[in-house]
Amino acid sequence: MTFTSLKKTDISFLKKIQVKVRYGLTLQAIRYMFIRIGIEFTPYYLFQEGINITEVPEIKGLDANYSCELIRPEDMKIIGALNYAGFSEEKLLKLVEVGEKCIGIKHNGEIVAFMWINFIELSYKATVIHLKSDEAYLWFMYTMESYRGNNLAPYLRYKSYEMLKEMGRDKLYSISDYFNSPAVTFKKKLNAKKLELILFIQLFNKLHRSFTLKSDYSSQ
Repeated sequence: MTFTSLKKTDISFLKKIQVKVRYGLTLQAIRYMFIRIGIEFTPYYLFQEGINITEVPEIKGLDANYSCELIRPEDMKIIGALNYAGFSEEKLLKLVEVGEKCIGIKHNGEIVAFMWINFIELSYKATVIHLKSDEAYLWFMYTMESYRGNNLAPYLRYKSYEMLKEMGRDKLYSISDYFNSPAVTFKKKLNAKKLELILFIQLFNKLHRSFTLKSDYSSQ
């Protein structure tokens, strides 16, 4: 079978594997290959963010013509065109309709980084937390490839803390896969606190179990 004869879904899958390997996420790529055949083992961290922020991260290598703002519904077409993780424009607009917010950085009027915030619940694998009025779930952060290396993600995260604090939301949660070392390192730089390490196992989309591997990080 040639590459050109592969289905679009197969090509998309292969591209995801290539991206994972390119950015040093080989273990993530292997896990995705197992998921492809119906076997999933996903260890992940539950973090609390917005704690002990000492200084504002600086954007590197860009002129001052950038802004951090809420991304409007009419801009979802741009984000949906990325087709990343299956988030089409239609799905993104539905997130907005149910009350989620997307904030991003624009450079010269173009979206260069963005992230999503859920105010209702944190739902990931076996973890479900119904959020209170002072809580929020930070998820799905993305930086356009041509802008990576400019320190946009830490800056955007910090600005989200400011925005959420003004809304009375100061208990902020996020998830990072154990094998996603860049994401875990990113959280460490943000002084995020590990709350739990959880292992999720699923076989052929039917049998699934989860285990809390560790929940006491107070001594670290």
